[in-house]
Order: sequence, then structure tokens, then C-alpha cells
Amino acid sequence: MSFAAQRLSVVCRWILNRPDAADHVDRLAQEPDALQDDRHLDVDGALVFACLLYLTDHRESAQFWWQLAAGAGHRAAAYCLHHLALGETREARHWLHEVTDDVLESGAPDSAFLATLEAVATYVRKTGSSQASPPTGGLEMEVDRLATTKPDACIIVRRPDQRLADRLHDFTRRR
Repeated sequence: MSFAAQRLSVVCRWILNRPDAADHVDRLAQEPDALQDDRHLDVDGALVFACLLYLTDHRESAQFWWQLAAGAGHRAAAYCLHHLALGETREARHWLHEVTDDVLESGAPDSAFLATLEAVATYVRKTGSSQASPPTGGLEMEVDRLATTKPDACIIVRRPDQRLADRLHDFTRRR
């Protein structure tokens, strides 16, 4: 696993283990028109779902959901895309720009903030000191169930459903 992939894994576990992660996926599961109209999209839910997809080895689907969240202005999703694309210089530069140079929001994180985030993720990766748990077998099975119920021509895992949201609630309560 590359250095960037290891940092991305750490950040994804942090996001997945947030106390409100399951609530956001729950809202995403209940929004039938979220993909047609991003005004109804729970952007944080898309970020959490993408992180879960990444951690359960559904990388193309994770990229799709991160792009959806990043396109709606979520900088953490753009950060994840930057790390996912580090081997592809042009895409990595684009997503780094999205993270650091958001012209619509004056509070865009500067390079010192990103350097600190990188340093913390590197430290956690090396020491294993994070309290953030990886997805359990039950969560992985739910994601795989969603992946196998998609149309044959589609490689993207469909949006989360209530069963996955309930399993994520169980996961976050056990910590």
C-alpha cells in the first residue's frame, strides 16, 4: 500500500467513526431524489459512504461518491480524491486545488493546515494509535450486498439503503 493510500485509509476511518456518520448515511438512504437534485443531497452522507466504500475495496464507487460530495463543495471529499489520485498528477493537482483554493469560501484551509493533517495521519498510520475502527465484517457484507444488486452494466455501488444505515448505527454504537 502506498504512503498516500495509507494516509487516505486513516482519514477514512476517522470519518467513518465520527459520532454522526451513521445519521448522515441514514439521511442519504432516505433521500430518493438526492442524486438528481444536489439540494437534497446529504453531502456529509456521501462523504461517509465513499469512505466506507474505499475501506471495503470498492474504489471506483468511492471515487464516484467523493466526486459527488466534492462537486457540492465538500473539501474533505476533495482531500480524499487528491490522495486517491496521487499517482495521476493532473487529477491530484486538480483536487488539491479544490481543497486549498476554494474561491467561493474565504476560509479555505491553507498549506499549514494540510501539512498538519498529513503529519497526524502519518503518525497514526505509523503508530497505530487511532481509536478509529475499520469496518466490521457486518458492514462489509452490507456494502457487498449493495454492490451485487446493481445493474450488470454499472460498476458503481448504488446508494446506501436503510439496512446499511442501520448496520452503521450498530457499528458506531459499539465503540
